[in-house]
Amino acid sequence: MELENFNERMGRLLLFAPLYRLRGRKLKRTDGSETTAMELGLMTLLFFFEQMLAGRKNADIRQLARFLQIQTNNQFGEDAAIYEKLARDIVTTFRPATGRRNAETFYDWQQRQERTTEYSYLKADKVDVASQSQYYVLDEQGLELVFATKEYFNEYQLSINQLILRKQLELGQFSLALRQVEEMRLDVETLHQRIIRLRREIHRSIVSEETLNRYRKTVTDLNNRLKSEEEQFKELKTFISETKIRIRDNIDKDPERHAYDSIMQVERRLESVHGKHRQLLQLGIELGTSALAAAEEALYFSGIDSFNFDNDIANRFFATPLPLPASRRLIEPFLPLAGAVTWSPLDVFAPQRLERIERAGRQDDFPDTALAMEQENRQRANIQQHYALIIDDLLTCLAGRTELPLAEFVTFEAQQRPSILDEKQFYVFWMLLHRRQLLRLENVAGDADSSYYRISQDHPELEEIQVSETTGIIEQPAFKISNMQIKVVISHGIS
Repeated sequence: MELENFNERMGRLLLFAPLYRLRGRKLKRTDGSETTAMELGLMTLLFFFEQMLAGRKNADIRQLARFLQIQTNNQFGEDAAIYEKLARDIVTTFRPATGRRNAETFYDWQQRQERTTEYSYLKADKVDVASQSQYYVLDEQGLELVFATKEYFNEYQLSINQLILRKQLELGQFSLALRQVEEMRLDVETLHQRIIRLRREIHRSIVSEETLNRYRKTVTDLNNRLKSEEEQFKELKTFISETKIRIRDNIDKDPERHAYDSIMQVERRLESVHGKHRQLLQLGIELGTSALAAAEEALYFSGIDSFNFDNDIANRFFATPLPLPASRRLIEPFLPLAGAVTWSPLDVFAPQRLERIERAGRQDDFPDTALAMEQENRQRANIQQHYALIIDDLLTCLAGRTELPLAEFVTFEAQQRPSILDEKQFYVFWMLLHRRQLLRLENVAGDADSSYYRISQDHPELEEIQVSETTGIIEQPAFKISNMQIKVVISHGIS
């Protein structure tokens, strides 16, 4: 039992043999220090892996040499011939000049016999006669060695499975291809859950412009990867169609008949996975438009509600003795742009228009700020009344309790006051409380300009409102909001 799969485990250990052979080769830098070729060997594998992910099949020794020269920053010299010789030696280590595969011999203590395992890390793809270039691509064990050096599966699992599926189809391993398609289906489902989770995070976690930009970059990278995977799906479907036609032409042979049935199953299951992946592509596009736009709008209204010009700008400017440069930086965003008034002497030669100028007395008046202030007061009173009405209904729904989920309160409002669920201010109110997490009514009782002032006046017994996130999404015809847990604290120690 202890030596079970001993042969396979030794094969995985000996997979690293070329890298350790390169470790025995010493290289001297221009500063006199020494290093080994093992690091350059790993860089070579990563170079061909990047070419495979990008779908490029024209990587030769010269391109590898330029890559190594750039990555090492000319630490082995300025001559390109040095790096070309290094690249050629490394490629020869992974792919012997004899054309045979790398072979490693070990003793299998489970079966009590010697075994030889062969590895193919790089393979020749095609030759460009005009430039005398031999192109190389990463082979099966080379891809496996790259995966063994780092866990790529979290981010590129689906793309990697697409590459493996293509190689299995090329080798005619249709039973393994069916299992690979099933793994791709699981990857698509996992990616779907990630997109749903990302959408929830966008709705409830964006509290600053920096956070919004970070999520926007994440969504952009996700959509780019989904588009790349979509192209790979199309290439796989084309390749399967060509393989199916080739097998169908030789279907009279018994092995080919079995292969045709297998390739048909692969095609059907891959079509199902591709359909689910197209849905992910649509979700990603919606995530980059509607979700980010809604979060940006919520951030804008949150800033309007929290910003007070008198307290944040005017009081600080007049009450704090700031240096002149600091005072200028404080008020510059709120000043109009400077306008230069100039006059050209050539204007005297411009066409003149003669008209009768009536002499009329004109008196300049100060702008009427009373009307604007009255309108602002009406808006503030309207918001205060709206928020107080929400709390009135909340306390009625609680009926003596101190805690309930927002989903239950929305259900209550749908029966008692359904019109309020069509108003955007209802959802803005709960989003603002969610960002605050805790609202102490005593802090706003003396601030008549606060949006929560009317609540403190109508319900003096109410001390605190606590809002925390919970699972679920509340969907209404006009709006959608994450579920929250609401808790109120009443005075006299009752909570």
